[in-house]
Amino acid sequence: MCMEAQHTFRARILRDGFYQQGLSLTELLVTLGITAFLSTIGVDSYQTFIGNAQADREINSLRTALALARSEAVTRDLTVILCRKQPGQIECAGKSAKGQVSWANGWLIFVDVDGDRLYTENTSDLLLRVYSGLDDGTLLKWNRGDYIGYQGSGSLASLNGSFCLWWNSSEAFSRELKIPYTGRVRATSGECSYGLGP
Repeated sequence: MCMEAQHTFRARILRDGFYQQGLSLTELLVTLGITAFLSTIGVDSYQTFIGNAQADREINSLRTALALARSEAVTRDLTVILCRKQPGQIECAGKSAKGQVSWANGWLIFVDVDGDRLYTENTSDLLLRVYSGLDDGTLLKWNRGDYIGYQGSGSLASLNGSFCLWWNSSEAFSRELKIPYTGRVRATSGECSYGLGP
């Protein structure tokens, strides 16, 4: 009797399994509307997440470079310079301490043996590290020109100021590194204290 009940149950499952109930047009439209709404929210959240992650990655690379320059200056008890890189070359773009210039081509760190605040390939200065340029759509400016220097005490051997970074020119994805004379870096997110203009 038990076997007959099992066969009957299996037969009923196989028979009923072929019948499917569908959705009404109203149910289908509501489901599609909810899916479209949730996917729109998801895309916006994803874009915000990507923008913030990109801005954080770029500013953290610069922050690491500044920490390395300061650490090397203290360790060696010499002046160490971080300067913006000349496009396509391993040398400083200049030594001006004025202007809000772009650092998007990358930067380099060197021990300033000859004291001229410039690194070129045929020099007595000691090159420590070279950083590549930023991704497209990323802007980075230092409001004190072409370089920032640290002396052996860890304080600045240049003017204090701030780096501003914008990812995709959007204020929503901006970061600022403020550097006082003590040389310690303070990061902020949100609107930078100066704009994109020269």
